[in-house]
Amino acid sequence: MNTFYRRFVRMRAGDGGRGQIFLIAASLVVLLVLLEWYFDFDFSLGILYIFPVMIAATILMRWQIVLAAAFCAYTRGLFTADETHLEHVLRFCMATIAYSGCGLWIYQIADSRRVVLKHYSRLRYEQRMRRRAQEQLRLLAESSPAAILTMNSTGTILAANRAAENMLQPSDVLQGQEIQNYVGLFHDALQLPSGMGDIRTSANAWARRGDGTLLPITSWFSIYGEGSSRHLAAIMVDTSNEVREREHAQYEQIVSHDRILASAVSHEIRNLCSAIFVVASNMERSSAIAEDPDFVALKNLAAGLRDLASIDLRNKTRLRVSSVRLQELAEELRVIIGQDWADISGEFEWHVPRDLPPVRANHQGLIQTLLNLSQNSLRAVHDAPQPRFTIDTSLQNGKITLRVSDNGSGIRNTQHLFQPFRPESDGSGLGLYVSRALVESFSGELRFDPTATGCCFVITLLLADNEGQAISHPQERVEQEQA
Repeated sequence: MNTFYRRFVRMRAGDGGRGQIFLIAASLVVLLVLLEWYFDFDFSLGILYIFPVMIAATILMRWQIVLAAAFCAYTRGLFTADETHLEHVLRFCMATIAYSGCGLWIYQIADSRRVVLKHYSRLRYEQRMRRRAQEQLRLLAESSPAAILTMNSTGTILAANRAAENMLQPSDVLQGQEIQNYVGLFHDALQLPSGMGDIRTSANAWARRGDGTLLPITSWFSIYGEGSSRHLAAIMVDTSNEVREREHAQYEQIVSHDRILASAVSHEIRNLCSAIFVVASNMERSSAIAEDPDFVALKNLAAGLRDLASIDLRNKTRLRVSSVRLQELAEELRVIIGQDWADISGEFEWHVPRDLPPVRANHQGLIQTLLNLSQNSLRAVHDAPQPRFTIDTSLQNGKITLRVSDNGSGIRNTQHLFQPFRPESDGSGLGLYVSRALVESFSGELRFDPTATGCCFVITLLLADNEGQAISHPQERVEQEQA
């Protein structure tokens, strides 16, 4: 019976199906009438009239079912003999009620089934669209160049796309690992009080790869949920190129300032030299040289030229000195110049002991000094078969020494190495001069150490007085006390 009605419910889906069902119900009524008229049974076939009503109930409304039941009850009564008018009326009423009840029952079953099927179809459609959206989101996350991570309240990584694994752990999967081993910022953010509500923010921080190397990142993350359902979702991008470009831009700015300074000094020297030539011409026309005012002026101009040529730019360089950890400086320098040496298939190495104490220096000044030495080495190792740039760190006699060396062609003439305006220099000739001035501004020393091959510079730095506290330059202290 259930299969029978399911078939008719399916036929009801279209207008053609409704017509077929109505035709079947009418055909059954006609068949029953013909059977009772032709064979003139001694018994009634009234029970069979329930089937056309039940079939028609799958396509008719409630009031139409009642009319169909009354019609079948009346048709059934036409072939019932030997009964009084009251019995005929009672049988008609009882048959109408029975047929209507069965028809309405089938109607309710069919209607409920239609509702269930419609709801089921809606659920399947939503599931299909949800799976499609999830697949699109998965493809978007996997194809995204930015790293995408989700973490639970304990800092365990729940999901990570391919970019995140390539950035943090190329040789292993990130799922199930602790985020504090890679990005401490996210672990600290999850420790914030849950009463702060949802958090949506961005931050610049340092991440640590699986091999222990650091890289700068820019992250956008949000924290949502309460208690054990608290989660963090983050998007990260590697900003190593931006940091490298920023530091190179600062380096180029310093080089540009050097050229401007050199140009200004050269201009003043030319003016003084022109004045000397004029005075010398006047002297040629005079015999009293010793008492001649032009001779006195020539001496004054020569003294001025000497003072201008020997002006100590280092006294003009005053930087704020602080406590600098070479471990962090090494990671930052690796980001800045590492790619330059990788582009020429070279090697850059700087291993700093973990227990090395901080030094007394200016962070940016030391970066610029090492960057200048690296740029000089890049030009020197251009023809080397295996370019190499190394920095060896050691602690000796209460001072920290950095030996910066390469395997390039070396320096032929070292007599005027740290003097300004060297004619053999590729730039303004102030690179090493300014670098040594920067190092000496925080009581350090930069010197050239002759080697059999390549080139080597030694930077000597003092240990920091108090770790983590800024230290002013002695000249600044005097000025502050005088003020």
